[in-house]
Amino acid sequence: MSTGKKETEIIHIDVGKSTPIYRQIVESIQQAIASGILREDDPLPSVNATAAQFSIARGSIFKAYNELRSAGTIDSIPGKGYFVINTRESKKKHIFLLMSTYNSYREVFYNAFIRTLKNKASVDMYFHHHNIGVFETLIQNHSSHYNTFVIMPEIHKKTDEILKKLDQRNLFILDTGLTEFGKNSAGVCQNYRRDIYDFLESVRGRLATYKRVVLLFSSNMRNYDVITGFKAFFRTHKQFESKVFRKTDAFTPSLGDLCIVMDDNDLVKIILSSKENGWVLGKDLGIISYNETPLKSVIGDGVTTISPDFEQMGITMAELILSNRRKLIENPFLMLDRESF
Repeated sequence: MSTGKKETEIIHIDVGKSTPIYRQIVESIQQAIASGILREDDPLPSVNATAAQFSIARGSIFKAYNELRSAGTIDSIPGKGYFVINTRESKKKHIFLLMSTYNSYREVFYNAFIRTLKNKASVDMYFHHHNIGVFETLIQNHSSHYNTFVIMPEIHKKTDEILKKLDQRNLFILDTGLTEFGKNSAGVCQNYRRDIYDFLESVRGRLATYKRVVLLFSSNMRNYDVITGFKAFFRTHKQFESKVFRKTDAFTPSLGDLCIVMDDNDLVKIILSSKENGWVLGKDLGIISYNETPLKSVIGDGVTTISPDFEQMGITMAELILSNRRKLIENPFLMLDRESF
């Protein structure tokens, strides 16, 4: 670092964040080392100059520098100040992974994510269960202990305000939130609106074999862009009858329906109903299930699935973090065509 480099080029402090000042200094130094702004033997901004620049207590700076010294990242010489002695440890990512819930297809994401990170990062996983209060509390209570944040956001009016409390340079959005946060965020998101629209377009010729196409969007679903994309397709192609069912408990399939099913509990009920009626899947009743799991390949003669590529999502997210790239990437969407459609 040249002696003319200002403190603000190395240290970034936001007094509006819930993260303690000393922790923001630690993360700033770690980020500067990881990005190559600071190298071994480079001096750090002086305690006095930093305190004056940001109008903060010298104690916060000493606490941050002592933590970095204890970690073996920096050292000091009396009368000369602090300087970098080790850049390797600072490059390791300590990842706060916050998801809504855990299920079999998110396990596919997690395994691919961990496998791609190898030993270059540590990951702690948390769940907010679609509760905005839990979402906010987890971020407030744990954000100071990590230098990288992978967040599956809860779609809520408070979410943007909560996310702004994190260091935006180290925040990555996962899976949902493309419409709400995509313009200003890095991460890997699913384009749920376009995915369902493009899928229906790709099988448009087969839709005519059914009397109507229904989307079962149960109350525990949060990907509302699926409904938007579904309705947009059938506004364009008015020759097909279509309907969205939000109260799926009361839904009973009719002969000739093509059911696009979001929830696996609804999937089981529809398959049982078809058996009771003696209907043949893919002929008398069509079923397309969201989110691939191994079990769906062996139910009956197999259930057709449409699904985000969760393995690729994990790989891409890990690669973004390891390369320090600030980019928003749309994740692929796949169909596995089986006998139910």
